[in-house]
Amino acid sequence: MGRGPYEKSGLLRETSIPPLARVHETFEMVYPFEDVAKGDSTHRELLNDELNVSVVLWYLPFGEFDGNEVVFYKEEKTLDLKTEWVWR
Repeated sequence: MGRGPYEKSGLLRETSIPPLARVHETFEMVYPFEDVAKGDSTHRELLNDELNVSVVLWYLPFGEFDGNEVVFYKEEKTLDLKTEWVWR
């Protein structure tokens, strides 16, 4: 092999999606909010009520965006944070 030990000894995160398997990923996004004082306590209020989310799954056969990439899945969705979002 033409690769040295510096390329073989790294720890990599598994990012592949196995066939016919469900994968659950968690992403934390910072969303703008404002601390509002109400009486003795303060609580956070969102600055916007809607969030536009765009999800794109790519296949990169050579590991880079060089013209050979393929889009597997693409969806854009607008979430109404006041009514349909469940806060955890």
